[in-house]
Amino acid sequence: MKHAVPSLALALCLAACLVPARGTAGSRAVFEAVSDAATRQVDAAEKKSGRVSAPDRSPPEATAAPELPPLPPSQTGSIRRVDTHGVKLVALTFDLCELADQVSGYDGAVVEALRAAGAKATFFAGGKWMRSHPRRAMELMADPLFEVGSHAWTHGNFGRLDDAGMVREIAWAQAEYALLRERLARLAREKGVSEADIAAIPPAPTIFRFPYGRCRPEALSLLAAMGIRAVQWSLTVGDPDPAATPARILENVLPRVRPGDIVVGHANGFGHGTGEALPRLLAALSGQGYRFVTISELLAAGRAVASSDCYDSHPGDTARYDAIFGDGTLHPHRVKGSGEKPPAAKGLSPSGLP
Repeated sequence: MKHAVPSLALALCLAACLVPARGTAGSRAVFEAVSDAATRQVDAAEKKSGRVSAPDRSPPEATAAPELPPLPPSQTGSIRRVDTHGVKLVALTFDLCELADQVSGYDGAVVEALRAAGAKATFFAGGKWMRSHPRRAMELMADPLFEVGSHAWTHGNFGRLDDAGMVREIAWAQAEYALLRERLARLAREKGVSEADIAAIPPAPTIFRFPYGRCRPEALSLLAAMGIRAVQWSLTVGDPDPAATPARILENVLPRVRPGDIVVGHANGFGHGTGEALPRLLAALSGQGYRFVTISELLAAGRAVASSDCYDSHPGDTARYDAIFGDGTLHPHRVKGSGEKPPAAKGLSPSGLP
């Protein structure tokens, strides 16, 4: 069966079914109703990831999702950090990527370290990852410590996708979140949770991280028209590198962190040393006087520092991934003659990239 992809014009038509509020936190009552210590126990086997021979390009069970009001012009850029006027706030973010030709994992050590410290954080989850890990995705959605943003459907490269491909990557991820939220609400009602508590679960992600940190003006405009803010990062833990160690992660972050930083790491099994480093990192940052907030809380605390481009350390640096990654799969044949080395040869993991 062929599934229709909404046109760009349709995606820009947001007159109906608007979501009135932008929530950031979950509900303790919902979280406790659908999760307990036994189910949350860290399982090393869940962290395992791998590639599959045939890419999975199938859509979610339903492609409809709540629509959001378009962003005002002042919020249409790629947010790198927030000017908090010196207040020591930092947003820890963790990507949950899964390409079409890949099965990614779940690094429970990252999540449980945050919970043990009572540290707020934001997870940017791919739609296909949410479909592969529904129980874990619903736990993150329900947990009031966490905010869940979108990381596209199959980690497609917005530097290469056409209009229909960009819409699909954004809309299908929103739709998968909506499906899981509906399921989460049903489970909570069965446990007697009030409608007020259920309503605390955000109806749709309102923040988005471009895969590979790659975008172009058309992608930023589309995302803004769909009412979703683009969030980059200002500091990376460096965990995509297989040589990363907990000590190196601490060295990457602690000497460089500033108030208002957005820190990126991974919790999909491709983050090397992250779970082991996190307890020490949280303690060290707390010792320096930092408080941990979600992205939406950070944005509410100051002025967003945004760019018209999406990049890692300098404008244009993420364009190098165009030769390797396109529609949500790894393309080894594009590497030959392109001047690029495969990710593994560069010390990078394909879905360990932001």
